[in-house]
Parts: sequence; structure tokens; C-alpha cells
Amino acid sequence: MGEFPENKIQIGERQDIDYENRKKHEPKSVGEILRDDIPGTPQYNWQKYGYTLITEETMSGGPHPGDYEKDGVLHCGYCHKPKYILHDWLGTVKAFPIDCDCMKECEARIAIERQKREKLILADNCRRHALPFPHMHTWDFAHDDGGSPAMTRHARRYVENFPEMREKGLGLFLVGISGTGKTYTAAEIINALCDRGIHCLLTSFADIVLELLSMNRERRLSYIDEICRHDLIVFDGYGAEPSTYFSDMNIMEIVEICYNKQVPIIVTTSLTQEQLMEGNATRQTILSRMKERCYFLTLGNVKRRNKLANERWSRFRQLLEIGTGSNATGGGTSGVPAMPSLYEDMVLVGETKA
Repeated sequence: MGEFPENKIQIGERQDIDYENRKKHEPKSVGEILRDDIPGTPQYNWQKYGYTLITEETMSGGPHPGDYEKDGVLHCGYCHKPKYILHDWLGTVKAFPIDCDCMKECEARIAIERQKREKLILADNCRRHALPFPHMHTWDFAHDDGGSPAMTRHARRYVENFPEMREKGLGLFLVGISGTGKTYTAAEIINALCDRGIHCLLTSFADIVLELLSMNRERRLSYIDEICRHDLIVFDGYGAEPSTYFSDMNIMEIVEICYNKQVPIIVTTSLTQEQLMEGNATRQTILSRMKERCYFLTLGNVKRRNKLANERWSRFRQLLEIGTGSNATGGGTSGVPAMPSLYEDMVLVGETKA
């Protein structure tokens, strides 16, 4: 079989009309979805081996342009290895297809790409389950605003050493006023762990107690057990839930299960240490259990939320062409972002302010 001019035929595609017409109506296979420029391997030259398309047709074994026959067996025109092997089958010599070196490398690289895709799908599923809101999916280290570099560094180190943290059930207790980035830091850790396929959950004791109120005892136990099966649990906004007997007892049960099963937990709270110590005996027991397994970190007054609010209102005024005034750019001495002034900016259509 002689050489085929590469400028007249696309390698990896059959040229018969019936096959082309049939293929138009067939669903795309996994192989057809794969790109021929597999990420991470830019040095790989598919045309060198005669494959310009990584498709199921490419994987069919040929013949491809450049292939030739030798000793009655089809050989690859690029690696010069046989594509068939002759065997005696019930007294008749038959040719059985085998993979040449080119095909083995092609299959190996498609398998690598498939593994990457499966890993991305697993990470996406973990992230959808772990984080309650889609906008939290971008709260990761790549999008960190650098407002608290020390805290970001500690969070990265926690992720890097998570196998040991998981084995020993060690977590974090993030303390800071509203707007310092406690939830953002916890979400960064979750997103990084989801990329590794680790099952996490971000929730709050307030949401859990609200769910438990509508359940009987058996369903409550099952629900709590489902929560405690995760590899990492983030309880956001500790202290915001009502301190009732029902609430405190169920929170203590969850904390005790995580403690006994050595499930790492990350707790965020806006309460000060003095306020945390003011709870009843049950609350003190809960806090004591948390202290045994969680390292306390206090976040500084970065006020990320105020910064974002200032940027949001500034853009909002720009879009609506609202004139700048004393409250237009926001930011008083208190550090709280200025809200739009309804009375200052409100004018009748067609009129101007004096």
C-alpha cells in the first residue's frame, strides 16, 4: 500500500459516502468529543503518526494512509509495527487485530484525557453538594483578593496537610466580626478539597435545627448521621441559632459524633471569646469539645464586605448616572459603606436639582 498525499485526505476518516451519511445521524461517541490537542502534551505530534483526528474511527485499527502489507499482514506506516497477527483457527489461518505502538500511545493519551474529565466531573459534583450557593464556587485561592494573606496562607497549609487533619479529626475555629472573610476562607478550603474529590459540606447549626424541627426522632438520627459522614464539615455562623433546649441538645449530639468519629470541622462565628463563654452548661460543653479539636484563629478587621459594597454602589451610580455627593462614594469615618440616599438623589423626571 503506497503513501497517500496528506493534503487530499483527512487521516482517521473513511471516505466512503455510505459511512459519512450514516455517521451524520449517529450520536457522538466519547472519542469524537476528545480534542486532538490534549492539554499538557503540546509536544505530541499526532500527524507524525498519521492521526489528525482522535475519533472512534481512528481507534478502529486502520488501514490508514501510509500503512503497508508485509508478509501478508498489515503494518503501520509510521511505527512499522503489525496491526494484525496471524493465528491458526480451527485449521484456518485468520488475521486478528492488534495495536501497533501508535495506537497504544493514542489509547493511553485518550485514557489520560478521560481520567482528567472524570476528575473534573467528580470535583464539580462535590462542589455542588458542598456549597449551598453557586457564587461560592468561585470562592477559591485563585480568586483571593489578598485582603488577609496570613489567613490565606494558613488555609492553604490546612488543605496541603488535610490527610493528617482528616486522620486526627483536626479543624479550625475562625473568629472575627462580620465582613472579615470567615465564610470566604472556609469556602476556599472546601473548593480546594473538592478539586481532590473530597466530600465536604458547608452548613449552619441554624439551618440544621430548622430541618430537625419537622422530623421525628428516627428521621433526626438518620439526618444527623448523613451530615456526619462527610470528610469535612463547615458550620457557618455559630451562635446565630437560638439557644433552646432542643437546639443545644442536637448541636451537642452533632459535635459529639464528629468528635468520636474524628471528623474535622471548621466553625465560623462573629461572637467574641467573652460572648462564647457566656453560654449555658450545654453550650460550654459544646465549646469545650470544639476547643479540643479546633485551632482558634482570629481574623483582622479587613472588612471585605464593605470594600465590595463600596465598589458595587459606585458602579450602580455610574450606570444610573447619579451625581456624586457626600454620600455617593461611600465610606464614612465608621468604615460602613454608604447606602444610596433616596432623598438626596430623588428628582422628578425632566427636572434638575437646584
